[in-house]
Amino acid sequence: MKRPFGGAIILLTCIPLAGCFAPLSTREAQSIASERLTKYCAGKCGAVTLGRTQRIKSRYLVDFDAPRQRFTVIVENDGNAKVTAWAKDK
Repeated sequence: MKRPFGGAIILLTCIPLAGCFAPLSTREAQSIASERLTKYCAGKCGAVTLGRTQRIKSRYLVDFDAPRQRFTVIVENDGNAKVTAWAKDK
């Protein structure tokens, strides 16, 4: 005996999962990077402005400028992010 709704159940479970495997857009990467930098700085970095965003293979590099430092946030396709701080040259 075949289940009449078996295919519908599979489709209803696969469609929401398709969004989980979609690659990040530039805007999503910038949003994730901004949130991660806010947590990293905890209000101690001063005014931070968004710099350049570039995609390299499966990750984004999002640059931010602050009064004393420059930050690069690496955002992976799975949403993980890592902050690197650079001292500005005077």
